[in-house]
Amino acid sequence: MPQDQMTFEPDVGNVRRARRVIHDVVSAAGGDADAAELLTAELATNAVIHAESSFTLRWQRQPSSIRIEVVNDAPEMIAKLVAASGEHGRGLSIVDQLSCAWGVETSPESKVVWFELPIAAAS
Repeated sequence: MPQDQMTFEPDVGNVRRARRVIHDVVSAAGGDADAAELLTAELATNAVIHAESSFTLRWQRQPSSIRIEVVNDAPEMIAKLVAASGEHGRGLSIVDQLSCAWGVETSPESKVVWFELPIAAAS
């Protein structure tokens, strides 16, 4: 299946742009666009704030879901579920709760944090 993508510079304002892109993509696919927007914001913010990296937003429609990926060039910064503190640690917990699947893939050059949401079946 074809995959679409957009790359953003590491600027908090670009998190807002990425959210809007994914909201429109998931809405058009018949999925929960609000959940997709929230989860994209969490992952893109992590790329900007923690990895201090530009990020690439990729999406791919599958038969019954849509996969959203946020790719950055900081593979050494492992994304994992942790207990929330007063200020941090809720993002991946939210991803875990709202998505039907999520994960992390690393290579020597990059890290991909992804999630999937159910969508309307393709006609």
